Parts: sequence; C-alpha cells; structure tokens
Amino acid sequence: MKVLHWNVSKPSSTSGIGKYENELYKNLVKIAKSEGYELEVTRVQRGENKILGSTVLAWLFTYRCANADIVHATSQVIAPVVFIRRPRRLIITVHDLAPMRYPFEIRDLSEKIQWSLTPKALKKIDLIIAISEFTKKELMKMLNIEEEKIRMIYQGVNHSLYRPMDKESCRKHFGLNPNKKYILYVASNLYHKRVDLAKRVFEEVRKSREDVVFIKAGYSEKLLGENILNLGWIKEDDMPKLFNSADVYLHTSEYEGFGLPILEAMACGIPVVASRRASIPEIVGKAGKLVDLDDEECVKEFAEAILQILDSNIKIDRPALERSMEFSWEKTARETLEVYTGVL
Repeated sequence: MKVLHWNVSKPSSTSGIGKYENELYKNLVKIAKSEGYELEVTRVQRGENKILGSTVLAWLFTYRCANADIVHATSQVIAPVVFIRRPRRLIITVHDLAPMRYPFEIRDLSEKIQWSLTPKALKKIDLIIAISEFTKKELMKMLNIEEEKIRMIYQGVNHSLYRPMDKESCRKHFGLNPNKKYILYVASNLYHKRVDLAKRVFEEVRKSREDVVFIKAGYSEKLLGENILNLGWIKEDDMPKLFNSADVYLHTSEYEGFGLPILEAMACGIPVVASRRASIPEIVGKAGKLVDLDDEECVKEFAEAILQILDSNIKIDRPALERSMEFSWEKTARETLEVYTGVL
C-alpha cells in the first residue's frame, strides 16, 4: 500500500496542524517498520517561499498524486485540490470549521479563497477523518456530509516529551519566581479563543490573591496589565517546562476542534480549568473543571475553580495525568492505518 501525505504545513512550521502532520507521519513509518506492514508512506510539504509556498499556489504546483494508492490530505484547506486532480482514493483530515463559524476572523485573501472553495470540495472526498466528535457533528450539521463518510480519530500527545517535571527547575529555566503562583494560558488572539475572558478571570483571581501571575504564551498580541507575563512563541522542547512551571492551566476558548494544549497540560499533570464548549469536554472528561460560558457568573466560576486549585497546592494532578494516557500519537497512527486499509 502506497500512501502519500499532502501536508499543509511548511517544514519549519510549529503549528498544531504541523505537529499532527509530523507525528502522524513519524508514527506510521515506525509502525510499518517495526511490525512488517506493507506500507510505504511519503509526504509532500509546502515550500518555504512566501509566494510559491502559499496554500493556493500549492494546490496547483505542489500536490501531485505520484501514483499513490491513497492520498491523505492532512488539513481541510487542501480539499480544493480535488477540483484539479483526482487521486485513486482521497482521504482528508478536518480539524475544525472555525472560519465558517467566525468568518470575520479571516484576514487575508489567501484564507478567503481557501474557505470559499473548501466546503464544496469536502463533499467530493472519499472519506473524512474528524479529530473529535464535535468536529464530526460540525461537518454533518454545517455541510450536510453523511455520517458514513466520516471517521473520528483523536489527536495525541507525546508522553516522552510532555510529562511531569520538577516545578522548581522548570521555573528557574524561565526565570520565574518560585514563591509566586502561575496561571498559564496558551492561545492566539482570535476572537473564539476568548482572550478577553481569560484576562477578566485573572483580574477576578487577583482580588483574592496578589501572589498570582498570568503567563500568556503563543502567537498573538501582548496582554497588558499588572502581573501579566507575555512570553510569546516558545519552542516545542521548552513547552513541557512551561506547562510544568504553572500551577493551573486556563483555557477559555469557546470553539476548539480538539484543544491540543489542554491535553499537553494534562500530560504534565497540571490541573485544567476550561470552558464547557465544543470538543473540550471530550478531551478533559472528568479530569478537570469545566465552566459553562453561557452562565452570567462564568468569570466568577472560573476564578473560584482556579482559587480552589491554588489553595490545594496540587503537585501533580493524577486524574488529569491518567486521562491524558488515553491519548497518544501512536494510537492516532494505528487508527488512521485502519482507515487506509478500509478504503482499499
């Protein structure tokens, strides 16, 4: 079986989708090699050139079928290639439909072109992999795609990288005060991430405790305010140290196809306080505190949950750690391999 991955990320990418593409490829190759599967997996990635490496031009010049038995497009925005080329079998991973729910977040022409063609293209795909039950329901509800054409396969986490570590040494790595309490928030400034809500929650927590610092990480604008630390982009090898530096991980997003940072925090044994929206309850299960965003008192509920965790002085959140063990990239790869076998 010859499988070709059409990746949307560039080789230097550190995005969530890029992580999915790299881990899926790596684990598929590992399984094939160690267990003797007759499986050849190759991949095509976009070029680093800003113009020639754009997604739209990649549709025309990058994505070729290469006589593969199966082509697996690893992001929904590659779907429009189906209007240009037709592989023998075409599978596509859909991470979310956020740009359809929040069209005002689309800021450039390339994204507009992608999302003007993607919905119709998805209906022509042989089979779709959704990364959560929530995303599966979105596909059925918003695009009227038949349930039989969708397989749900969760993303995973690298447990050899994301694991409990010594909090004191991790804080020292970032120059953090060992005597402070830290709330970590990892997100962009897109509206649906609800950065505004996260800041209000922190301000509410500060009314009760002045020793708390809010750490904001990720590609986004800085948050201004007292005791707010903006770290910006953090390289992958340092992210486990950052999670382990925190006393609690806060996630106020109202829309997530999966919510990878939540799972990574849990794998580090960090208590999670998140919204009860989209895919988040699927990932957290009973291992974290979920808050209903529709509740008028949600800011206070978030703050109360955080304060309870801070007062408890939890070293390692065992339920969160155990829950994270239900997810792995190897499991993602094995279930994807089952899909490949099923479509031939």
